[in-house]
Amino acid sequence: MNAGRPLAFFDTHCHLQDGRFQPNLDAVIHRAHGAGVTHLVCCGTRPTDWGAVRNLAQTHSAVLLMLGLHPWYVHEAPSGWLEQLSTQAQARDIGIGECGLDFAIEQPDRALQESVFRAHVRLACALNLPLSIHCRRAWERLIAITREEGLPPVGAVVHAFSGSAEIARELQALGYYLAFGCSLTNPENHRAAKAVAAVAADRLLFETDAPDIPPYGSAKGTLNEPINIRLALKAAARVRNTEPSALAACVYLNSQRVFGGLLPKQGSAI
Repeated sequence: MNAGRPLAFFDTHCHLQDGRFQPNLDAVIHRAHGAGVTHLVCCGTRPTDWGAVRNLAQTHSAVLLMLGLHPWYVHEAPSGWLEQLSTQAQARDIGIGECGLDFAIEQPDRALQESVFRAHVRLACALNLPLSIHCRRAWERLIAITREEGLPPVGAVVHAFSGSAEIARELQALGYYLAFGCSLTNPENHRAAKAVAAVAADRLLFETDAPDIPPYGSAKGTLNEPINIRLALKAAARVRNTEPSALAACVYLNSQRVFGGLLPKQGSAI
């Protein structure tokens, strides 16, 4: 994107544990590394994948570990899931999430989703751990719960933000970071373009949500990869009328601010 110093990228939300990446995961990670992606925040979604996410973080030092119970799976969670998550969080080597609210799914159990989400927020606040949040068609409740429960000082992220510019402004006023991915590459996605333009530079993050939400124009069945975070940032820079290099530097600092406590103590090589 520029002819000078290579840009560095920090994928703040992906799912490298997804079985669709097997058996080519090492190649996926090394392609990202070769393109300047220095860190990958890998988010667990339920207790059955937490072990796989932890193994990835232990195998690849650039993979940062997040564990949570996604709102799609609240009915599948075994008894004791919260105690298990709390025990792992005490080591302070994880962030909390992916968790959140999704009222767009068929027949959502809103009360259960809210109860589970509050448990995540309280744990993240108590231990000051980063929090990664999924939210669809539940903005009013997210805002209300945030006002009641607060946010961890280190930072909380609404990942794959899909709300309006107005909601973006309200969330960042509450202290959220907002993360955008490859949906920005769709020239017809005017809602995302308006939203990313409305976010203050110091509240903006980028992600891929890999293997989902591949860049616009990808062939059917194409998996998204962390390397594509470059395309999301380039699209945002165009909308915001700023140089990609300047935006990349600012957003990288934001990413370090939120997730820096999860970085390995010795180096960060993939």
